[in-house]
Formats: sequence, structure tokens, C-alpha cells
Amino acid sequence: MVIDIHAHVLRWPVLKKFNNGLPLMSAEEQVRRMDEKGIDKAVILPLTSAEVIGEPQSMGEVFDICRLYPGRFIPFCDFDVRRYDMNSAERYREVLEQYVARGAKGVGELTCRVYWDDPRLWNLFAACEDLGLPVTFHTSPPEAITYGLIDELGFPRFEKALQRFPNLRFFGHSASFWSEISGDLTADRKEGYPKTPVAPGGTLVRLFRTYPNLCGDLSAGSGFNALTRDPAFTYEFLDEFQDRLMLGLDHTDAELDFQHIEWLRARRDEGHIAPEVCEKILWRNADRIIGLGFAEWAGADGADRA
Repeated sequence: MVIDIHAHVLRWPVLKKFNNGLPLMSAEEQVRRMDEKGIDKAVILPLTSAEVIGEPQSMGEVFDICRLYPGRFIPFCDFDVRRYDMNSAERYREVLEQYVARGAKGVGELTCRVYWDDPRLWNLFAACEDLGLPVTFHTSPPEAITYGLIDELGFPRFEKALQRFPNLRFFGHSASFWSEISGDLTADRKEGYPKTPVAPGGTLVRLFRTYPNLCGDLSAGSGFNALTRDPAFTYEFLDEFQDRLMLGLDHTDAELDFQHIEWLRARRDEGHIAPEVCEKILWRNADRIIGLGFAEWAGADGADRA
């Protein structure tokens, strides 16, 4: 069983990405890749902020994709909190309830360039916490010309949000997120993909230990780099936080082929990762935290009962 918690899926992608000339993945391409890798379900994360590469996506399109491929996709909804009409937690709740009624299970991927302690963002967080909706985010430092919620080295502003919203599940993602596992990180390398061994004292390890509402989205090159840069550290990290780490791939175009699933299963077969830990990361944690109820349907051993 495999659940991918980080997918970007368009009905009819048109615009080509500037870096490789390919559009974001279509639903047909995404389903084909899911079938190749044995992925049962994938979370669709629409992109709506001005900073994202690719095309903005309506929730109508997301729900239509879910209708066309029943049982394959899990819809999340997204917001750019700089919208003037979304000016209170009550207003966010009003909108979120409409999306939840149509099947939305979470919020994200949040990519707009606002600081983590921006009151507009906290209005959204308050509504999400109230409704029990997890939030997937991309984060980056203030000096970077990119997308994502803004924070400095050491996550001082993000930690405020973890404290203020203790019942809100945050799904952490991006290079600036996963680079913080190492205690020797410097501000100029926060957006990078470090290859050196993980040094003790990483901010992210401290935050995971302190805040049980922090979860890890292992998607993209950033998540894979975090897994593979220092295997000895990784095995201990996966074991300690086995109930809050989740598989994601983040295939933004058809040429990408991230090897997260293959790597996790290979390390399991070698005895480095316990089978039950691997199962949690591949699907059980996502099922439980997002509230899909798939474990009950599948049976206690994960076997298909349909």
C-alpha cells in the first residue's frame, strides 16, 4: 500500500516550466506514474499564489480530476492569504467548510511569500485547526527570490506558529525545511541540498521532539536528500519520528522519477528500517493523520478487502 501526500495534477496543463520546457503533470500522466510505482492514492495540492511556477488551479478542476479518476486522488485546497476578501478566521472557515463538503481533506501547498507570523496567515491556521485540516507548506528564507512562507535560519517564526496552533498538523516540505536537520547549517546554505553528514543540534530535530503537531513531508529532491545524505542518522530519525513522517514524491513533470519508494523498500529489505516503520511512512501515517479511514477498509494487515 502506498499513499503519495504531495502531487501536483492538472486537467489540461499548457504552460511550460522555464527550467526544462515541460508543463506540470496531467492527470493522465500522474495516474500512469502512480500505476508504474504501485501508488494507490495521491494528494492533489493545487497551486494558487503569484509566486508559483506553472498554472494556477481552481478547486473545481481539482474536484473534477477526482471525479474522473475515482479512488485515486485526495483533494487539498490552497490559498494566497494576501487576498483582501479573506480577512478573518471566520471567513476562511466559511470557505473551507464548502470545500470540505466536497471532499477536501487538507490545505496546501502554501507557497505565498509572507512571513510565518503574518496575521493573515494565522487567520487561515486558526480556521484549519478548528476544522481539523492539516496544512502542507513550502518555506524559504527572506533573501531568496523564490516561493514559500518566509523564515530565517533556525525557524524562529515557524516555531511561534507551532506554539500558537498546537492542534494543527503542519506537513513540512522544501529544501529550506529539510536542510534544518543539521546543526552546522548556515543561512547561505538553507536553500541547498547538503551532502555532508548531519551534525548534532539541528533545529528540525529539536522542533520534532518539542512539537507533536509537526509532521514531515519527505517529497521532492529535498526530502530525498534528507533521507540519503547520512543513512546512519536517517535510520535513527525515521525510527524516532516514525509516526509523523510520510511519503511524498512531488513529480511536477513527466520526466521526474523520484526514487523514495524504491530507497525505503531497499533499506527495509536490508534490515535498516523495520517493516512496520516502512509501512507507516509509505501509507499508514498519511491514512491516520489526514483521516482517510483506509486502514479500516483494507484490514489490520493492510491487505485489500475489496
